[in-house]
Amino acid sequence: MKLSYILYYICLMKVNFKPIGEKLLVEAHPIEEQVNWIYIVDSVRHYRKGTVVATNSDIPLHLGDVVTYAPSAGVPITLDSINYTLLKVDEVYGIIE
Repeated sequence: MKLSYILYYICLMKVNFKPIGEKLLVEAHPIEEQVNWIYIVDSVRHYRKGTVVATNSDIPLHLGDVVTYAPSAGVPITLDSINYTLLKVDEVYGIIE
């Protein structure tokens, strides 16, 4: 199910944006406000999740990868009324498999 969701997501999200250098464009996942009936306060969130929707071919991340990054990382960009975050590769903590 996870693979089909990713393929569906990639087909829908063709973005007319090509990052230059070691950067990638990420669409942020909604922030989880509650986990197991426990509310998460903004000050304790240490990372955000997002899906890579555009990347340069020279970096080790691919379209559809789900990555984690700091909440303050990157530059917010709006394309076709959708909010994205432009990140440097160094700002990515890792890939969620």
